[in-house]
Amino acid sequence: MSSSTSITLTYKTYEKVPIKLDVYPPTTLNADTNSNGVPAVLWFHGGGFTFANRTDFFPKWLQKRINDAGGAFVSADYRLIPTGSITAHHILEDVKDAFAFLRSKEFEDALDVEGNLPFPRFRIDAGRIAAAGSSAGGTCAYFAAAHVEPKPVAILSLFAMGGDILNAQYLSPKTEPFLRGRPLLDSTRSKDYLYPFSPSVASDIVTDSPLAFHPPTDTLPALPANPRMALALLYLQLGTYLDYYTGEHTPSLSATLRDVCPSPDAQTNPGMKKLILRKHIPPQHHAIFPQMNVSASWPPTFMLHGAEDTAVPVTESKNLYLMFKHWGVPARLRIVDGEDHFFDQGPDAEQKYGEIFDEAAGFLVRKLGLKTSVVG
Repeated sequence: MSSSTSITLTYKTYEKVPIKLDVYPPTTLNADTNSNGVPAVLWFHGGGFTFANRTDFFPKWLQKRINDAGGAFVSADYRLIPTGSITAHHILEDVKDAFAFLRSKEFEDALDVEGNLPFPRFRIDAGRIAAAGSSAGGTCAYFAAAHVEPKPVAILSLFAMGGDILNAQYLSPKTEPFLRGRPLLDSTRSKDYLYPFSPSVASDIVTDSPLAFHPPTDTLPALPANPRMALALLYLQLGTYLDYYTGEHTPSLSATLRDVCPSPDAQTNPGMKKLILRKHIPPQHHAIFPQMNVSASWPPTFMLHGAEDTAVPVTESKNLYLMFKHWGVPARLRIVDGEDHFFDQGPDAEQKYGEIFDEAAGFLVRKLGLKTSVVG
């Protein structure tokens, strides 16, 4: 079976908007795996929570390794901010619902409804699902680790957000280029997406906002054709990202945290940061900050992060790794020298980092009880 074979299913509907996922079956399906259920990796895409979809920033390297080892690979959409009243709380709901769908008979029924499947019908082993994601999708994987029951058997995060929000990337207004040297954005181009939102943004529900760029001949070739692609960067530039993430605009949560951000001497103390967060973040928002939800029950985790990441500083993964060590969570942090955000998407990424990809995929393969001979 081709490793690119997939089928699209709707795992939930919100206000008549379908939220979809793509299912990539194991390369080989047999009667034994069909009767016992197939282990799966549930993947969440990046995009700062403001854009992209289940096919963008897709980790072909991971999908192929999981499928070849006998597992299913599932890539899910989720609601995006800012649309309507959507915040990270709604995205957390989507993560839970995606897991529930894969673990239910509804998944098998959805395959039946499709008919003429390009692969044999199968079911997911509810007890052997791992969560994975890149950037904002890594936060989704962390949501699963903290809040999905039964818990995922393992977590794989790639340059994930959510490991440390008490840093300048989220809280400080920027006056100089900070993301790969890109010029600062003109906020007037995105005024509809700034709080308070325009009526069209306030009433819209978006779950699929794909990458789109102006052609080189355009008068604005350096800017994305999809206006939502600039939003996460703009919110970081303004130092207000967490306001949109939580919905706490008045008063601004970002401004509150900016005033109490710990001194440089405290930056390496995860415990002190957690105390600050618990004091100044309203209790109803604690669930959507992964660093506030680490405990001894957190699943084994493998983190991959570029040392020169200008979008999500590597300190986010370092901070979470320290918390894992404190709680006795089995964890591995792999820092890749010289690399920035989404380095796994480069045209020569497999050639440069194939061994690291084997290591990351092999971690999931072992935790899922798959064929370890396929990957390292």
